[in-house]
Amino acid sequence: MTFLFPSLLAIGLPLVGLPLVIHLIQLRRQQHVSWAAMDFLLVSQRRNRKWILLRQFLLLLARTTVIAAVVLMLAGPVLRSAWGRLLGKGATHHVILLDDSFSMADQWDDTTALEEAQRVVQVVLDQATQQAGRQKLTLLRFSEAADLTPGAQADQFAHDLDRQHLETVAERLRHLSVSETDRGPLEALRAALGLPTAAADETRIAYLVSDYRDWQWQPETEVVQALGQLARQVAQLHLIQCVDRTRPNLAITRLAPESGLRAAGVETWMELEITNFGEQPATAVVVDLLQDGQRLPAVAWDEIPAGQSVTRRFRTIFPTAGGHQLQARLASDALATDNVRYFACHVPAKFPVLLIDGSREGDDGYYLRTALDPGGLSQPGWSPQIERPQFLRQHEKLKAYSSTALEGASGQQGRQRQTPVGRAVRRFAAIFLLDVARLDPPEVAVLENYVRAGGGVGIFLGPQVERDFYNQQLYREGAGLLPVPLDVPTELVRDGSSSTPDLSVSEHPLFRVFRGQRNSFLAVIGVNFYYGIAPEWRLPATGTTRVLARLRNGAPYVLEKKLGAGRVVLHLAKLSPRPTALGPWSNWSLNPAFPVYANELVGHLSATQRQFALHEVGAELRLELEAADYSPEIRLLPPTASAVQVQTIKAEAGRYRVGVGPVLHSGVWQFELQPNEGEVERRLRAVNVSAVEGDLRRVDREQLAERLEGIDYQYALAWQMQANTSALAGFQLQDTLLYLLVLLLLIEPWLAYQAGCYPSPAKSAVL
Repeated sequence: MTFLFPSLLAIGLPLVGLPLVIHLIQLRRQQHVSWAAMDFLLVSQRRNRKWILLRQFLLLLARTTVIAAVVLMLAGPVLRSAWGRLLGKGATHHVILLDDSFSMADQWDDTTALEEAQRVVQVVLDQATQQAGRQKLTLLRFSEAADLTPGAQADQFAHDLDRQHLETVAERLRHLSVSETDRGPLEALRAALGLPTAAADETRIAYLVSDYRDWQWQPETEVVQALGQLARQVAQLHLIQCVDRTRPNLAITRLAPESGLRAAGVETWMELEITNFGEQPATAVVVDLLQDGQRLPAVAWDEIPAGQSVTRRFRTIFPTAGGHQLQARLASDALATDNVRYFACHVPAKFPVLLIDGSREGDDGYYLRTALDPGGLSQPGWSPQIERPQFLRQHEKLKAYSSTALEGASGQQGRQRQTPVGRAVRRFAAIFLLDVARLDPPEVAVLENYVRAGGGVGIFLGPQVERDFYNQQLYREGAGLLPVPLDVPTELVRDGSSSTPDLSVSEHPLFRVFRGQRNSFLAVIGVNFYYGIAPEWRLPATGTTRVLARLRNGAPYVLEKKLGAGRVVLHLAKLSPRPTALGPWSNWSLNPAFPVYANELVGHLSATQRQFALHEVGAELRLELEAADYSPEIRLLPPTASAVQVQTIKAEAGRYRVGVGPVLHSGVWQFELQPNEGEVERRLRAVNVSAVEGDLRRVDREQLAERLEGIDYQYALAWQMQANTSALAGFQLQDTLLYLLVLLLLIEPWLAYQAGCYPSPAKSAVL
């Protein structure tokens, strides 16, 4: 016999002697008083002494048995014998929650955490088959738990453990491998709680077989709450840990462009981040790189401190327009799954940029276009398109566009609801307003929706600007595009005795060209006029607006505002160096560093527009196409398959919507599309494993007990399971003890009366 809660026995069993102690105390309190009639009573007592002692003994035994029954019932006895079927419940249901997330690939010596878990499951099955009575099994993997809909049952739910089913389970265990998911215990616990209620003749035992990583088992979390609920629903709860210590692990946690994609043939800076999840520094770390199957120079780290992430930048060029992929790979360590990371993108030949030039001579657009696309052998990757303000003044179409304003900051839903005009504006990587006098309300709505959906707008002011319109419609008390309310054009007064440059810049990435030895470029920038800022304006505490550059007198000159998922960069001066009615505003566009700054500015404004999709294992891959542009036949090549899967899809509202998921394998997924005109297109999607799952810090037995305080469970390491298997199955006797307790409580008053503890009413009346 075993007990569910053996600790209660040590506390409760000493209480069994309490009735005997009370009886002895009562005997010591009796006083002997001699009187004449007592002699007759003593003679009678000696004649009936044995019967009196027997009744007292039976009463004492009943009271002692009542306390023992209460203690045993609370301790939860389980009888492992065929006789248990006569007294206890006759079916034992084993519910095994098996962790198969990729951290279970943690390896040491000649084994892994998953192999230890497989052995535990086999031990449970072997012991269950040796028990008398009906044995049932539910085996639920973490990776499948989250996909169970409410009311659905696991593939291995409540099967009788007969010979055929044992062979089926054993075969599945032999072929079980670690998934690439980061599914934790919460989904599995919820699935276990959602199982049908145990039958009246069923004893349910739950086993949580996992590696118990520290970040998953924090105190007072949903995991702890769900575990407590499960402990109250089952007869026994076993927590079985499959790792004995924390092992060092390095993981590639980021592979992405530094600030958005660049066009084909343009140098792109990539960021590669390595996280050291170990407790000791990692030295001489080398990552190998492959681009479209071709090896690139490796990236090296001298040292990565314990528990920290370190990023390195490297340059690459995607030479042609179309799909490209990168792969970064670390040397093998305790966990191989997170040693590789993928990146995929679709690179255009050039990114279009819209320049709305409102200057009288059209010179602002000329200087900015020249800086962005000087021609010749230079390939900056931008395709600037100069238009007059009338380009946006298509009132009827713009009203239709603004009525389906983009919803949310970066939502796919917002992009799906754009009208054809909306898509025409959306295709620009960035939009510039150059000395534009004013815009109509529909045009303002178009630009605001464009920015909120992730677009970037650059504004250069000038003499054509109508200040009242900008303040009332574009600033709009801080709710519009403009970062600040404007005052009148102001002259920057010269001080011949000062050597301070007219312009001082911040550490913002836009001004990277002016750092270090290139600071000499600042000295030759001359500013004569700029727009002042309304005196009552104060920098918002929200942090959405910041000053990027200031003039010599401390006045702001370049400001940035975040609006939704996009941003606006405002320059408080005219771009062109040509004279106006006031005179030349500045010579910034003639500075040798201005082409570099202009490219950085467009890159900064268009970063969200030039983003790429980030996918993790378990997510869904979605692709939307215009039905008028593509054939309905889509060819899909997963990273783990050698054959192409062909799908034929139907158009909905003029669009094809292709969905794949949830994807369970990392790698680069390829979609082959056939345009109605042109060659086959390849769209690539990179899927990576979760970065946090590589944190192998385990929670030990003592920490687990502290965090699970108040929850009744039994803990064991996987390799200790064989020594504790005697308690894994049996017949519970709580109900039998409860019936016995009720019977004893009914008998005890009668025995007490027979033992003379309670006088009869007749004798009380005579006395």
